[in-house]
Amino acid sequence: MFANFVAFLFNMVTTFIGCLLLLRTYIFYQRLSIFDPVARLSWACTNWLVVPLSQVFRPTQRWEPASIAGAYIMALVVALVMREVHGLPVDLIMVPLCAVFVAIRWLLELVLWGTIIFVILSWVQPTSPSYAMLWRLTNPFLGPVSRMVPRIANIDFSPVVVFLVVNCLLYWVAPLSQGYLFM
Repeated sequence: MFANFVAFLFNMVTTFIGCLLLLRTYIFYQRLSIFDPVARLSWACTNWLVVPLSQVFRPTQRWEPASIAGAYIMALVVALVMREVHGLPVDLIMVPLCAVFVAIRWLLELVLWGTIIFVILSWVQPTSPSYAMLWRLTNPFLGPVSRMVPRIANIDFSPVVVFLVVNCLLYWVAPLSQGYLFM
């Protein structure tokens, strides 16, 4: 029971850090201000890994490969530990493949939680500076869906559609990230 609790805590912490690494990559790609509270949180929680990696992986105009490499390294550690915890064999092909699906799972969770937070913030405090940044981060996902899904009673159902699509994708990606279909 204690081992399950430790695995749960490990998964929570690594998912949080992995999502922040991917968020940092996306913020860098979108060229958003690093002085926004969301960006500052991402930078503050990931600098310990990205700064040393940036000595090897130099940033380009639009990409920060050090944060991508950091997310993949974190995903490799998660895949290795989770395969050990679940008693699955550890080999040199399955662990990197599972790590790719761990990173995809983190990306989907980031879209899911970003959409949820954006919707709640749009109801509660649409004049917040964080709302503007979340709109810029979620608009590439919500915008095309919003143009395809008609409004009903002037209510935009695009967050619901994105929520359902992401959950359907997570249904397939989550077992792959734990290596259950690669035995």
